[in-house]
Amino acid sequence: MRIDIVAVGSYGDVRPAVALGVGLLRDGHRVRIVTLDGFRDLVATHGLGYLAIAQSPAQIASTAAGQYWINQRSTARGFLQGFVTVAASLIETGVSTYWKNCQDVDAMLVTPMGLPVAVHIAERLGIPVIQIAYAPTRHDWVSKGRLFTAIGRDMVGSVFRQLIWMKLRGVTNIARRNVLSLPALPILKPLRLMDRTHKVMLEAYSPVVAPKRIERPFTHVTGFWFLEETSGWQSPVEVTDFLNSGPEPVLISFGSTPFPEPVAATDMVVKALTMAGQRGLILSGGSGLVRGRLADNVLSVNALPHSWVLPRVCAVVHHGGAGVTGAVLRAGLPSVVVPVFGDQPFWSERVFALGVGPRPVPAGKLTADALAAAIRLTSDTGMRHRASTLAEQIRGENGVARAVELIDHYLAVKVQRAS
Repeated sequence: MRIDIVAVGSYGDVRPAVALGVGLLRDGHRVRIVTLDGFRDLVATHGLGYLAIAQSPAQIASTAAGQYWINQRSTARGFLQGFVTVAASLIETGVSTYWKNCQDVDAMLVTPMGLPVAVHIAERLGIPVIQIAYAPTRHDWVSKGRLFTAIGRDMVGSVFRQLIWMKLRGVTNIARRNVLSLPALPILKPLRLMDRTHKVMLEAYSPVVAPKRIERPFTHVTGFWFLEETSGWQSPVEVTDFLNSGPEPVLISFGSTPFPEPVAATDMVVKALTMAGQRGLILSGGSGLVRGRLADNVLSVNALPHSWVLPRVCAVVHHGGAGVTGAVLRAGLPSVVVPVFGDQPFWSERVFALGVGPRPVPAGKLTADALAAAIRLTSDTGMRHRASTLAEQIRGENGVARAVELIDHYLAVKVQRAS
């Protein structure tokens, strides 16, 4: 079967999609990753097809809309306005580009950011869609004794989705009419509910980290989707020399989450590490943090494979993306989470609740003093023991294999119903 995985977003959104794609490829499917520009090497290295339907995250971040989103992302209003502007551009170009290159697709697996493009094309092709997510649906993750809270969150979420839909309806209906020859969608039909048959959801995280609390028959928590590194990778000499020159450092990695003022943020991180009495290895990635030998105790490089670097550090400071959170937990390391938006606050709460990290430090309140204090807490013996115990449980799971099993089941059911 020809399956497209539509994973629109940052590196953290694409990497687990590639891991799933590798599992499906081994299962006998033909798999393509449909995403933004800039990920060809990551995808091709693992033998998957690749289609870019819009600019790379770095190019988007450099636009006026992208800069606004970065600067205002910590507020609900700023996040909404920034998201709508970026999403409108994605719909306008993405639907057209994807439609020209998808006539032989049999099924789609789609992340939340990919839905505004993929659901319309799937509707036009008449093919099944399975949603994938890297964090729980929030109303699923509440105890049954807190139904009022759940209802309140649902109401807020529904209003938020309706506001987004009202902003995106115009450009969406233009693409539906002009590109796909589909009828317009009404104003009171939120994007999430465009097609109620898209109800199967695979959530790629460990049930021991965030156990499902409200049963929904079509939502499955599979375990994290880890992408194993390709063999033959060699560490840069400067990194090896730095690691060999002293005690295990603290790893600083904010992924593709850019800082509005990256130079000031770099100075703050270096100061915090020095105050905490720690060496630091920074992975600047898309965060904009300055690279190079920043101090005697701090080295900053672009990127390193998680499987190689995590066994060589004593703790991690990260933004709380699902991918890096899972990797750090599997490595058995305590972590300081600095959440910004999206699912990052949720994962920061889970790290703290599980006792494998100190209280999170939100990006809007990040200071050298606060970061240094949090880093010091990661040396706690109890915290390190809990992190090690949790890691053993996560290593016993195989999220990709479970997801492939479920995908095969649901697609087989769809085929039987259609025949």
